[in-house]
Amino acid sequence: MVRGKRLNFLVLFFSLLFPLALPAQDTINHSKWDHLLKQYVQNGLVNYQALLQAENELDAYLDELRSISMDRLGEASREERIAFWINLYNASVIQMVLDEYPVERFDQLPAAFEVRTIRALGDFFSLSEVRDRVLRQGFRDERILMALVSGRMDSPKLFSEAFYGDRLEEQLNEAAHKFVEDETRNRIEPGEKKIFLSPLFRDFGSDFLLNFSSQENTQASSAIEAAVISFFLHHMQDPRKRLFLDSGRYKVQYLPEDPRLNAVH
Repeated sequence: MVRGKRLNFLVLFFSLLFPLALPAQDTINHSKWDHLLKQYVQNGLVNYQALLQAENELDAYLDELRSISMDRLGEASREERIAFWINLYNASVIQMVLDEYPVERFDQLPAAFEVRTIRALGDFFSLSEVRDRVLRQGFRDERILMALVSGRMDSPKLFSEAFYGDRLEEQLNEAAHKFVEDETRNRIEPGEKKIFLSPLFRDFGSDFLLNFSSQENTQASSAIEAAVISFFLHHMQDPRKRLFLDSGRYKVQYLPEDPRLNAVH
């Protein structure tokens, strides 16, 4: 059984890296998810109480994603495949909360990230497998981390629109920019001796080495911290913060985790 599960995942993994050379079909339809996000997400937070009334719409959207075959997804562009998995992941997080609502903290959901409750491509996946094995290992784009919600207050804010393949580059850049500039997620005050970054950069810091590592790291920080700072400099627009970060005259620390539910209050 374990061997079969591993074989299925290897087939999936290689289909991500080497999509099938088949004629292009219509793009995957995310309109139902887009409608729900526009109606029930406010400033990145979810109105779960109101969304309960539209849970059937969310179920219908996830059913549509479940109906997509591996061959069909393999025909899609890389950008469309990424959008598929991001939307599937985020919608599945919201569905898990609705199934147990009311809850005050996402960690009240037992083993939410480890239980294989997500159905796709004729198989079952856990949130961790979609995030770590499919998205992080399969596509190697650190901006994806800023597009995924964990149901917690310390996670990136949920976009009020679905991700789409033909707009993915723009959307991922926007997600990265908003997250590094968000003072509730990253506390960077020019002139201070310390900066406080989101726990996301502590937990997934190695992801930033691929595109943002530097051979000229002369600061006291580790190679991972230097790569994370390079990522900030690439996506941050505030000139004062950019100059301060570039100086390296600070120590990197991380904000405490906040497992409260990412709900509108």
